[in-house]
Amino acid sequence: MILATLVIGALATFLCHVYIRPATWRIIGTVISVVVLGTSLVFLTMNSNDHYGMEKVTTVKTTQIYPTSSKNGLNLMLYQPVGSNGDETVQIYKKTLDQKKPSHTQANEYTAANNHIKRTNKDSATLQVKETRWQFKSDGYKFWFGVSGLEDKLVKRTNTFNLPKDWLHLSTTQAKALQKKMSGMQTKEGQAKVKAQAQQYVQAKMKAAMTKDPSLATDKQQQAKLAKQYGQEFKQQMIKKVIADVK
Repeated sequence: MILATLVIGALATFLCHVYIRPATWRIIGTVISVVVLGTSLVFLTMNSNDHYGMEKVTTVKTTQIYPTSSKNGLNLMLYQPVGSNGDETVQIYKKTLDQKKPSHTQANEYTAANNHIKRTNKDSATLQVKETRWQFKSDGYKFWFGVSGLEDKLVKRTNTFNLPKDWLHLSTTQAKALQKKMSGMQTKEGQAKVKAQAQQYVQAKMKAAMTKDPSLATDKQQQAKLAKQYGQEFKQQMIKKVIADVK
């Protein structure tokens, strides 16, 4: 509506100044038209530059997310640096478990520097999106300035990724290096080497456990339970070492 009053003021100023013959009415009409025109310009400028009639409104939305990749018992969430200072990133994740092409956060000035990672004790991951946008204070302001296109304009977006402690958060470069190392371990030679190391680790742990508790020597069920536990420990340590090498 403010644009309509602006056009009316400009048109009225022209018509009054050119076509009204009596000087008194010409002056009165022109002054009123100029006031309408000037007032419209002032308020339009205030709305455009200072968001007159508007306020910042913040909303928070939390959704469950899924790893970018789940292979070899590893849950990976990736990120891609986009800035020169290392603080700006694009985070890569999945919105659904069966999503084929992963989603990613926006690579713009409102978002890239506001992606945060937090670790939780929960089994599932969530994404909390906090957005601040301009909104009109009332329907009256919207009636006058709605044409400006400023409603819902984004001021700031903050993404907080709450990830389980066992998820890996790697850059795309690190993920490629990890994949290369893991692929090398999948060869016959690599598998044989890993198997031998695992057996040595489990045997050493079992020997130490039996020394501490001799009754384990005849408890086959407990031996099997401990062997499985030590095997998992070895796997976790091996994965940590591989990850440490690519970071």
